[in-house]
Amino acid sequence: MFNRITIIGLGLIGGSLALAIKEKKLAKEVIGISRRKSAINQAIKNKIVDFATLDLEDGVRDSGLVIIATPVFKIARIAKQAAPFLKKGAILTDAGSTKKYIVKNIEKTRLKGIYFVGSHPIAGSERSGIKSIDKDLFKGAYCILTETKNTNPKALNKVKKFWGELGMKVRVMSVDAHDRLLSKISHLPHAAAVSLVNSIGREGIDLAAGGFQDTTRIASGEPELWKDVFLTNKENIIKAIELLKKELFKIEAALKSNNSRDLLRLLRRAKLIRDSL
Repeated sequence: MFNRITIIGLGLIGGSLALAIKEKKLAKEVIGISRRKSAINQAIKNKIVDFATLDLEDGVRDSGLVIIATPVFKIARIAKQAAPFLKKGAILTDAGSTKKYIVKNIEKTRLKGIYFVGSHPIAGSERSGIKSIDKDLFKGAYCILTETKNTNPKALNKVKKFWGELGMKVRVMSVDAHDRLLSKISHLPHAAAVSLVNSIGREGIDLAAGGFQDTTRIASGEPELWKDVFLTNKENIIKAIELLKKELFKIEAALKSNNSRDLLRLLRRAKLIRDSL
């Protein structure tokens, strides 16, 4: 699809992307950019990319597609820094977990001759770093693309095809719809897992079995990354937390009143919805 694809950020998402692109032969050359020399060395040694560099200008030059796979707060700044070095007609996208903050700030840059399409591949794990990469990370998962009045239709279609070639199911929606939806199905679960772990503390943690481990797995996610996610979608996450508190209060009320019928209704409804996954 492209002569050259550049990935900025060689962590779990960026490194996995590089491997997947090479496996699917979506580019003749895959370039990696990282701020860590150790990541550069590992990416080259393990043939994750064809070439890797610390230099932004050198890394994005002549690339048809540039993907920014860094923490959320860094994406818009990197896009602005990279823009002057991108060739005319290049497509710029990202892998950020929130979209309104990123898209709004990148579109402010007024990219000339460059097309930006916001992307969110909903794939990952509680692990992080280049040592955790997986070429199959994106297979069968969803990728959401965001469309605004400034989105170029041809660029949107090409990015849609790109993610599809990686085995992802692609949906297109507005930035507001994305952030509202993800606050409930991704960001709230992380906040709940963190709160559950912190409410228990270290007492008896060694006795925790499958239920606790399954429920709290995502609390092991990279704290710095999730801090950015929470802060860039805080209004939606606050609303989602209020919904969770209401559901917890329902269980609390049923227990206080010894109302087994209401308790069973809540448990059955949750099972029905969860079993539909």
